[in-house]
Amino acid sequence: KEIVARALHDLSGRRPSPFLAINIAEGSDNLFESNLFGHKKGAFTGADHARTGIIEQAMDGTLFLDEINSLPRALQPKLLRVLEERVYWPVGAASPVSTLARFLFSTNQQLSKMTEYGQFREDVLYRLGRTIRLPLLRERQEDIPCLAKRLISESSRKISEAVSRRQGEIGGWISSFKTPPVLSEGALLKLRSYPWPGNIREMKVVLERAVLVCRSRTILPEHIEFPYGTEIPIEKFDVAMERFSEDYFSRVCDLAGENFRLGMLMTGMSETSYRRKIRKYKKNKSRNRNKKFELDEGDGN
Repeated sequence: KEIVARALHDLSGRRPSPFLAINIAEGSDNLFESNLFGHKKGAFTGADHARTGIIEQAMDGTLFLDEINSLPRALQPKLLRVLEERVYWPVGAASPVSTLARFLFSTNQQLSKMTEYGQFREDVLYRLGRTIRLPLLRERQEDIPCLAKRLISESSRKISEAVSRRQGEIGGWISSFKTPPVLSEGALLKLRSYPWPGNIREMKVVLERAVLVCRSRTILPEHIEFPYGTEIPIEKFDVAMERFSEDYFSRVCDLAGENFRLGMLMTGMSETSYRRKIRKYKKNKSRNRNKKFELDEGDGN
């Protein structure tokens, strides 16, 4: 989501101005309010000096608030005032401060459902503006090569910067990070066959590890390791089609029953083809049922 937010910023007229991101779910309510709005010296215990909030730091740029669904209800009216009136009060301030920043938000929950349970204010929901639904990573596999290339480049740069101070201890190993490695076809196929329950965050971790363990210019399949070992192998085409056919005709039989004319109408098949498929489906179903019965009987013994 942050990648999309940054792209929106870079493609807009605000590109010369700052792009700042903050995760609302991190930190306590008081700390978040201070981080967002800033505070004056002496505003609360421990406030030994004034602090500039992230809204002020954004100037006329873009401020990305990640996981807006985690915003405490007590702070939601304050955010609403910023969105409606373009002003806010730093903690302990006697007068408001105006802002020209653009706000982008993300959520991993349905805010409309949260409003029904009183967890999110309806007036804030309506003021958030247009919604862009970002599909899950497994729903847009065509994006994986591009995303992987960018994440590998970022990981290489960060690792290179992190170890550059210890170049004397590490020796020539650091040179392998100066130029990002490339994905082999096998590694890319492995990435595309995985369901990515953690979306891009999970991909970032997987590829950071791959860059670390890869000592050459090419990331191979063995360098790709998934956190929970839930890799889904690609089935053979005929196996996948057989499984799909069984599921498909199971639904047809549930709806059409013994009405062959209705089944033919639903599937668009000729009578001969339809009867052949139904016979095969019922035969497989009977075989699976007998196999299950034998297993159950064996367990009983």
